[in-house]
Amino acid sequence: MSLPESLERAASENLSLADQIRPANGDPLRLLDDLSTEDAGQLLAWILKEEPDVAAELIEVWGESVEGAQVLLSVSDVGIAKSARKALRRAHHRLRSRGIEVVVTASPAKATSASRAANTSDRWQEAHLSAPDFRGARVGYLVESHPSGGARLFEIRFDPARGILDFKIYNAGRSKVRGFLRSLTGGVEQRLFEVDRGTLRALVRRASRGQPADRPLPSSFVEWRGRLFAEDLDEEATPGELVRRELASKATSVDPAATVETTLREIRDGSLGPWPPKTAWVADWMERGREAVEGLEGEARSGAIDRWLGEASEALSKETDVELLAHHLEEMAWIRWRSDAETGALALLDVSEAIAGNDDALNRMSRARVEGLFAAFLVELRVVEEDALESAETGATSD
Repeated sequence: MSLPESLERAASENLSLADQIRPANGDPLRLLDDLSTEDAGQLLAWILKEEPDVAAELIEVWGESVEGAQVLLSVSDVGIAKSARKALRRAHHRLRSRGIEVVVTASPAKATSASRAANTSDRWQEAHLSAPDFRGARVGYLVESHPSGGARLFEIRFDPARGILDFKIYNAGRSKVRGFLRSLTGGVEQRLFEVDRGTLRALVRRASRGQPADRPLPSSFVEWRGRLFAEDLDEEATPGELVRRELASKATSVDPAATVETTLREIRDGSLGPWPPKTAWVADWMERGREAVEGLEGEARSGAIDRWLGEASEALSKETDVELLAHHLEEMAWIRWRSDAETGALALLDVSEAIAGNDDALNRMSRARVEGLFAAFLVELRVVEEDALESAETGATSD
């Protein structure tokens, strides 16, 4: 049996590893890249025991990389077939002669990554996250060393309400990746913020669980899901949860009334939110706005605009997912906290609590969101109104 065939059998009999094994298509290096060290040790132990005839091929390829050496030296040669045992012992001897030494596990069936190769300090991992945009979408970047050199960059566009929007993978030199990230994390217009790797992965996993039925997850995301976004992340805190925990002792230092007013002002001027429910919702209410003022001028047009604003605000309150809105505010609080704007972070955390179960606070926020969302459109609606007033003034002057 060939190595690819043996790996397919391994995927069938080790279902917890199947999502990582199959996308590699029998490529040992890709396989090593897709599996965690612990999972790779588990797979190697299975191959040594169940498919010893192909073990030498896998051992040879994995022995050429630091990550592979780490796996090989974590697996014991006790209790396996003679041919596989000889191949593993040769690999152990060769790696130790290069100065790579770890303590092996007691049994190949329980191989783990508790011990690591001595020269793995070259491993590079980073994570960066953007602020939510006006819809609530964000971009996250995961960086890790590539087994063959350079770096691998994962670019994930996601939205807590719309799931995974895009998932791309780039392989490039480390200097190029560092330069790219530096261009987005430095300066006054900082667009990315460094975040704990597990925290970002947890945030992305949560978004993926809300993927709409009519838009499948990107195939590339599905391939990497088992390795990067596994179930063990469900208990990991999100950035918003982290900042709330960090600032809990200072929550009483804010003035609730002032924080609400400040937040509403920021929403109106477009510096925060407004996070509409859907793009179609915006288009629909713009059309209703045009219909509401059609043929009207002066005070009649002004009154129609005010009524339209009230109706749109009421509709937005009804369609708002309060938990999702609070999530956006908490995530923006994390951004401010990371930007050393602690007072602003506390204000957003306070408002995120105020809108829960408080219809008045929610309605006021909906009005501000509508005014901020349709700011440019409102200027368009009022053009005729202002022209009519100017005409009236001209007529009065001529009389």
